Amino acid sequence: MPTKFHLSLVIHAHQPCGNFEDVMERCYQQGYLPFVRLLERHPAARVALHYSGPLLTWIEMHHPEYFELLRGLVRRQQVEMVGGGFYEPILAVIPPEDQREQIERLAAYLEYHFGEKPSGAWLAERVWEPQLPSILAAAQVGYTLVDDFHFLCSGFEQPELFGAYLAEDRGKTVRLFAGQKALRYLIPWEKVANSIAYLKEVAATHPDGIAVCGDDMEKFGV
Repeated sequence: MPTKFHLSLVIHAHQPCGNFEDVMERCYQQGYLPFVRLLERHPAARVALHYSGPLLTWIEMHHPEYFELLRGLVRRQQVEMVGGGFYEPILAVIPPEDQREQIERLAAYLEYHFGEKPSGAWLAERVWEPQLPSILAAAQVGYTLVDDFHFLCSGFEQPELFGAYLAEDRGKTVRLFAGQKALRYLIPWEKVANSIAYLKEVAATHPDGIAVCGDDMEKFGV
C-alpha cells in the first residue's frame, strides 16, 4: 500500500472577555470572515478550527451569519470544530472541577450550534503539565497538541515529531501531537513555495508521517 504524508492545520481564534468592540469587529472583518470564505472556495482544504467561548458568543450576537458559514463547512466535513476551555483558561493552574467544567461547557456549546461534539481540545498558550491526560480524558477529549518545544525539552529529537504519541496519567491517555515551529514561521509569513519545499523535505524522510501546524487565525489578515 502506498503511504501518504499528511499536513494537519489546527487554527485558533480567541478574543478576551470584554475586549473593545472596535477591536472585535476589526478582527472579524479582516481575519475571521475572510478565512472562512477562503475555505468555502477551496473545498479540498480540510482544517480544524478552534474558537474560544468569548469570541463565539460575540460572533453569535453580532454576526450569526458566520455560524451558518461554519455549519456548512462542518456538514461537508471540511472543518472540524475543536474544543477546549470555554473562557480560554490555562487548564493546569485552575482546580480540577473547573478544568472539566470549562471543557464540557465549550463542548456542549459546539455540539448545540454545529451538531457535533468535539473530539479534540486546544490548550491555552499550549501549556502542558503531566497530569493533563487524566483531566482531558475525563472530559472525553481524544487529542490535543503542544509546541514541539515541549517534546524537545523532554529528550525527543526533531525527526521523531512527525507522528502521534499517547500521553498517560493514572491510566488515562490522550493522543498528543507536536506543532511544528518551522510551520508556524513559514505560514503565512513566507512564500507558499517555501512551505511546500519544507513539507516535501520532511515527507521524503517520513513518508507516512504527519506535520502539524497549530497557530492563531489572527495572523491571517489582522
